[in-house]
Amino acid sequence: WFRRGLPGKARDFNWHNVIGVWSLVPLFIVVLSATVISYPWASNLAYRVVGETPPAPPARPATPPQTPAQRNEAPSISAENLDALWARAEQHSPGWNTLSLRLPNNAEAPLVFTIDHGTGGQPQKRAQLTLERKTGTVAKWEPFSSYSTGRQLRSFLRFAHTGEVAGIVGQTIAGLVSL
Repeated sequence: WFRRGLPGKARDFNWHNVIGVWSLVPLFIVVLSATVISYPWASNLAYRVVGETPPAPPARPATPPQTPAQRNEAPSISAENLDALWARAEQHSPGWNTLSLRLPNNAEAPLVFTIDHGTGGQPQKRAQLTLERKTGTVAKWEPFSSYSTGRQLRSFLRFAHTGEVAGIVGQTIAGLVSL
């Protein structure tokens, strides 16, 4: 605890120790979650801790495009089709706060939308909707509750890193202990 009435160096020593002790747990969470985010071995360990096999790394294309034009070429999708698929995603889960789409590199791949009903840092309020690109049919619906325990843990650790999982108070604490 902070002690009053200490002279210069003793006061500084007391403050140093008090701030260090109170920062220990939040800083440990920030560093632990950063390790899981940054290193595949740590991410795999998060799955193994709960008794699961880690997911396989994403497959890489066999051969990269040969010309600069091919490397910079975006997958083809019409604006009308994208609008229709976006509207389908909006209707699938009413009440969302954020709807996002990462376009795949493969022009034939389905589109995966992330639908967030929370504030952005609450993984338990997120879901993924996969729609077939040509037909708009639902290929897969994955709410957080359908994730394996390992994937849920991995998702929480991502948002624990920035404190977002605990809202503005958590973000403030994570920012202060990082400072």
